[in-house]
Amino acid sequence: MGWPFVGRDAELAAVRRAVRGAGMIVAGPAGVGKTRLLDEVACDVRLRATSAMSAIPLGVMAPFLPSVDPSPLAMLTAARTAFAGRVVVVDDVHLLDDASAGLLHMLVQHREAVVVATLRSGELAPDPVVALWKDELLPRIELEPLGRSAVVEVLETVLGGPVDSATADRLWTASAGNMLLLREMHFAAQWTSHGGVWSLDGPLPLSPRLVELIEAHLAAVPADERRVLELLAFGEPLDLAASEALDGLVTVSDDGLRLAHPLYGEVLRAQCPPLRKRNHQRYLASVLDDPLRVAVLRLDSGTADDPAELLRAGRLATATGGVALAERLARAAWAVGGGVEAGRLLAEVLIFTDRGEEAEEVFAMVATDDDPIEVRTMRALNLGWGLGRSEEAAALLEDHVAQSVLLFDAGKYDEVRALLSYDSPDEAAILALADAVQGRYVGPFPVISLDPSVGLGFETTVFAEVFVYSMHGDLANAEHLAVQAHREKAEWDSMRTLWTVSLAGLARAGGRLLEARRLLREARPVRPFVQLCELAHVEALLGNDARSVLAEAEKLVPKGQRPYQFGLWLARIWAGGASPFEAAADARAHGEFAVEALLLHEAVRLGHAADAVERLGELASSNTGLLEPVFFAHADALVRNDSDALMEVAARFEEGGYMLLAAEAAAESGNRALFGRLMGYCEGARTPALALMTATPLTRREREIAVLAARGLTNKEIASSLVISARTVDNHLSNAYAKLGIATRGELALILSDDNR
Repeated sequence: MGWPFVGRDAELAAVRRAVRGAGMIVAGPAGVGKTRLLDEVACDVRLRATSAMSAIPLGVMAPFLPSVDPSPLAMLTAARTAFAGRVVVVDDVHLLDDASAGLLHMLVQHREAVVVATLRSGELAPDPVVALWKDELLPRIELEPLGRSAVVEVLETVLGGPVDSATADRLWTASAGNMLLLREMHFAAQWTSHGGVWSLDGPLPLSPRLVELIEAHLAAVPADERRVLELLAFGEPLDLAASEALDGLVTVSDDGLRLAHPLYGEVLRAQCPPLRKRNHQRYLASVLDDPLRVAVLRLDSGTADDPAELLRAGRLATATGGVALAERLARAAWAVGGGVEAGRLLAEVLIFTDRGEEAEEVFAMVATDDDPIEVRTMRALNLGWGLGRSEEAAALLEDHVAQSVLLFDAGKYDEVRALLSYDSPDEAAILALADAVQGRYVGPFPVISLDPSVGLGFETTVFAEVFVYSMHGDLANAEHLAVQAHREKAEWDSMRTLWTVSLAGLARAGGRLLEARRLLREARPVRPFVQLCELAHVEALLGNDARSVLAEAEKLVPKGQRPYQFGLWLARIWAGGASPFEAAADARAHGEFAVEALLLHEAVRLGHAADAVERLGELASSNTGLLEPVFFAHADALVRNDSDALMEVAARFEEGGYMLLAAEAAAESGNRALFGRLMGYCEGARTPALALMTATPLTRREREIAVLAARGLTNKEIASSLVISARTVDNHLSNAYAKLGIATRGELALILSDDNR
């Protein structure tokens, strides 16, 4: 398909309004989409000025001039006559010759033609062209680069499916919102699709044309200044002196010079001869004081021979999220004699990237009798949580905090409590996990002074806090932490996947099912059990057959991780038709009373309130969770068929951010206006409770009139717009009110808002 036109609705509307007046100047940098914008404008004459024709008087007007060689005045008169009363679009108006520019000014000044022109920002234009906006004869707008959402829309339109967020971020940053650059990178890219989500692996794509475009900007740079650009390409930001010859190619920031565009660096690195590249990297490694950058430069230049330097850089890379780089540094340290320390770092990185078996092999190779507790704990967690080898894991540990983590993972909550005390923040965090699962959490989550450089320990603590909040029913705090963690781990493999799946579960809880599905399809974990459970759940809530996804999840049920497997029950209930009462009984047998309440509420949602209400009442009085009282109120209101109570339940779910649950309660209450408003937050959900509110379909004319009424038009205005009588409008509107069970335009607006049609 052709390159789409998106993200410019406001600018296009402004230009189309200008066409009804005198015209407009559309300015902006090269490639931002000025020409593409004007291609959407209907016109009578389209002129494209070029550098080659700028020295020829009236050269761009040649198609409208007499074939003979008359006087300049006759040619000018002929061109003026040809354009009179017409809409004229001029591309690159700054390249016009003086005579053409003067003619254009005359046409605008005397209102003889409508002129819409593009102008490259920063270029010197002929005086008559400058006068068009300086003298306020034409308005001038600056066309800004596309924002991230518009870039995503362009890519997804071209590819015909969603693009993963990391790829979208890379291409938006690299293109800086420039449509020309984005287009060239797209066509040069090797796109891959995983589960219907498109991604871009490897380096940024550089097409020959894109390289030529960038090289054209760099061609005039003197050789000595080219060296400055190349050094920046390999080591920006740098505190370097630069001449005015680099104006527009570099920018000045607080930490030194940077290249003005990310793609300059890509091209400079690609075009730099190998020996000169090596010399640049060696030089930069000798003058910089950033240990991570120095280590990478030494690696790239083949001069990395200090294991201590590589290990220090590897730990920094792990702490800042560069796991792929950390693995490279750890392996390099091992190769040059880093020994046990290099092996430990490599094993840690392998855990982060979901390669538990490889990690255990490395741990076993470098194990010593005096391994520090931190190393033994990490190895034990990998054995117990990652590989399900709990007995081996326990044998490695003497520290009761580490032992309690393994016990929690095995679902042995009473044994966890026997080992720990709330007085220690580290221990209180583990107790908070057990409390949340058992419905005993009261908060606040303990403040733990952890060093972020201790990668796995810090990460699992944040994950524990999100788990506690989500289990307790504090969706807002859980999402806040998860979004922040996901953003910070943009380069991580395993950790980014973990937070992507976590965010998807929170989005599903909030009723944002399409967002959840996009996140789940984007994630590519090595062990996808949790992802598949969540995806089966989401697809079933969307009304799709998810049995095959559930079957894949069933094949991958881990040996450990008991507290986290309630997600499998949710998938089985919604995608596989399992009994929510069987699931709740399983949770109760393991003392997981918060999970039991959640699963019993699934029974309520599926029409079994009478069978669940008594036990939910007991849990509401004994558990401390925020949701248990609402679950009970929901079941009780359904048993009593109390519409007002159901509307109150909907309000309580909405207040907590659980919009799908709120919409279901509103549907059960029979309040169509409330239901219509809440369904606006739910993306494509199809559940039994929502089906209760399926309205008698409106006819095409009834819907047409209802939508106009919802927008605030009076019956008389609707009649005039549709060329029908006001009485006909009144009759159709009355029929629509009756079918929808409402009585006012305000209720109609809630049900038939543009977002919900």
